[in-house]
Amino acid sequence: MQIISDFTKDVQNPKPQPGAYEWWYFDAIDNSGRYKIVIIFYEGNPFSPSYIKGIDSSPAATADEYPATSISIYDRDKPIYYSFTEFKTENCFFNGENPEVKIGKNLMRGFQKDEQIIYELRLEEVLPSGDSLKAELTFTSRVFSHALFSSEPHEEEGHFWNLVQPYSEVKGILKIGGGGSESISINFKGNGYHDHNTGSEPMKEEFVDWYWGRAHFKHYTLVYYLMNKKDSEQHKAWLIDHKAGSVAEVLDQIQLADESLTLFGLKSARKIGIKNERFEIVIQQSSLLDNGPFYQRFGCDVFLHDKKQEITETAVGISEYIYPERIHQRVFWPLVTMRIYSKKNGPHWVQKSKTLYRWTW
Repeated sequence: MQIISDFTKDVQNPKPQPGAYEWWYFDAIDNSGRYKIVIIFYEGNPFSPSYIKGIDSSPAATADEYPATSISIYDRDKPIYYSFTEFKTENCFFNGENPEVKIGKNLMRGFQKDEQIIYELRLEEVLPSGDSLKAELTFTSRVFSHALFSSEPHEEEGHFWNLVQPYSEVKGILKIGGGGSESISINFKGNGYHDHNTGSEPMKEEFVDWYWGRAHFKHYTLVYYLMNKKDSEQHKAWLIDHKAGSVAEVLDQIQLADESLTLFGLKSARKIGIKNERFEIVIQQSSLLDNGPFYQRFGCDVFLHDKKQEITETAVGISEYIYPERIHQRVFWPLVTMRIYSKKNGPHWVQKSKTLYRWTW
């Protein structure tokens, strides 16, 4: 996996190979810890059964045919809005020169102003179930230093990860409609994160599974990325200094523990230990926000102990686990299809019912 942190490269990448994918990921947690938001823009939805089937067709499907957005909003770790929508290509735009993506009426735009990086997100959706969302969010951060990560991509193909905004201040308004008294308006203020991932082949070819997560402390942001391949592993973790805008500590000792088996037979660790000579960090995957046959999202409690200053801090974070081989197992596709609303093929019958669709959340 290639790792960089470079705002200027947060643009669309060429993806001519069947099975390639690209996504722009944003998340945020409000200052009270009550609300969590995850927003993802895709060109080449790697979780789409339609895309996976299309890879083996003639001519083979490519990423530009499967743009999508995924939006999740949680209140006290319970979903109050969820959508995963695939759009028609003609209704989307991906900029290869500047950070800008438009998918239907959802868009994100990034720009640099003085020493700040600013991303503006606008979201607008009405789902077949009657659920709706209108939102405007701004992610503002300082320019992150390239001290650790190279800004020059390698020659080899593979997964490409651009850590654009490890830490940002997030402000905005979200209006969620469900009809009548279910309408909710949220004045959001908190902290957030943004990265950008690109893969040149189906994820199952690149790695067996991965863990990812982030948590914001008073002076540091923890970011970790644990990628397990068939014959090797790439485990990385950093503490990033908010004031300096650079990596303060590299943590190279990582241990997974308390593995748990889900109803779908997915086995993942509920506890992750990360440390170096100075810091000890424990990540407890406390709340299961999203649970599927190949993917899990957690709200996590994170404990940081600074042995030098004898200080212990706690933080709330977001973490994920994915086992991509299972995406290609057809037995799970009916469950996935119920959750992905296709603008090409029309809604699944479950998505037309407010009650049944919310059950899939």
